[in-house]
Amino acid sequence: MSNSTQKRELLVALDAEFADKIDQLTDNWTEAIEQVLRLWYANQIEDKLRNFYQNRSQEDIEFEEEWATFAQEQME
Repeated sequence: MSNSTQKRELLVALDAEFADKIDQLTDNWTEAIEQVLRLWYANQIEDKLRNFYQNRSQEDIEFEEEWATFAQEQME
């Protein structure tokens, strides 16, 4: 993550009742939305990684197991 403090303005439209509920919880919409989007982003990355590992071929799994065994033996 960059240490940059640059911000980009966005226009977001929300259901009015939901927005009222959020107003009751925070005075800082920018921080709240940024936290939510960071969580969403992390979940997207996690889902992509999970999908990748769940859909590996048997050949890839066997290669990884052989490589892990070889690396372990070399460390010993």
